Amino acid sequence: MPYIIYFILCGLGGLLFSFTNLSIAWMIGALVVGSLVAIFQPGFLDLKRAVNKVPKSWLWLGQGILGIQLGLYINMTLIETLSNYWIIILSVLVLSIIFAFITGFFLFYFTKTDLLSSFIATAPGGVAAMPAYAQEVDANVAAVSVTQVLRVVLVISTVPVLLSFNGGNGGASENIQSITYEATVLPLSFGQFGWTFLLLALALLFAFTSKKLKIPAPWLLGAMVTAAAFNLISAQALPAATLWWPDWALPVAQLFLGASIGAKMQKDLFRDSKAVIIVGIISSLALIAALAALSILVASQTQLDMITSILAFSPGGVAEMAATAVELDADSTFVVAVQVIRIMAVLLVLPPMFQLLRKYVLKEGKENHVKSS
Repeated sequence: MPYIIYFILCGLGGLLFSFTNLSIAWMIGALVVGSLVAIFQPGFLDLKRAVNKVPKSWLWLGQGILGIQLGLYINMTLIETLSNYWIIILSVLVLSIIFAFITGFFLFYFTKTDLLSSFIATAPGGVAAMPAYAQEVDANVAAVSVTQVLRVVLVISTVPVLLSFNGGNGGASENIQSITYEATVLPLSFGQFGWTFLLLALALLFAFTSKKLKIPAPWLLGAMVTAAAFNLISAQALPAATLWWPDWALPVAQLFLGASIGAKMQKDLFRDSKAVIIVGIISSLALIAALAALSILVASQTQLDMITSILAFSPGGVAEMAATAVELDADSTFVVAVQVIRIMAVLLVLPPMFQLLRKYVLKEGKENHVKSS
């Protein structure tokens, strides 16, 4: 019962924040409420016991749903976009990861945040995914969550506003995505239910297999790869097949992630919160500025217009950047494609790198520290 009450409270927080129209509102609301409960440890309604023993399945479920949602973005339109601009996209992605590592080291140097947490905090892999991964590897969840949320909020509050002064381009794409699912409240046919059940079963199987193979973030990556493969194969082999995936799936995932991560926000994690916020804002603005400059350079050397390029390579949310692209008549298909590719690339490439960093570099550093003392 305490878990249900705690989850309902997090849900109310998500509902309140949903009026901001941010795509991550449900997660931020649940995260804020969960953090307050974890910090103050209230005795009423047995919330203290609930927040200290939140089931791990909440995090796994949230990651799994998020993984399927990301995987369903992968379609032939996105693949074609990647094939046309793959050198540019790959180059900017590599540079953006390098810039993120630089800002991560900046966060590590000027705060008391450890190196692994600093790198995860500044990695442009999505505000929902990175805090969940931080919890999985026992990194500083508070520093990661605060920095990730700050970056996305700064991107959303600055990039669209500044670009709106530049007017539109007249190059909008009518079709942002062409994914093979229906977002109705309930399945409309037995076929839709069958395809959905098959996808969920395969995603669960691949997630379990990934966990057995000790692949980082197995629930997120396993579900994401399964959904992407399912979407691409079904589009070619069974173009008439559609599955059921409701619009409320992502908010539910955000609630589970926010409630799970918020429960880990203990008081001691915020001992250096002021420095993390200040340095997080500065490092996020530096990353945004660097990628904006790089985007302008890309636009000057290619047929891409400046607005499309900046929106595509900004380290913000997929939904917000896509909505801005439509509003400003930019190429929304390219924007969505690059944003999704960035998140997937970061989630596929960086966790193994972080695992190596944690296993060898940080372990060696701790051993040297013990010897010297």
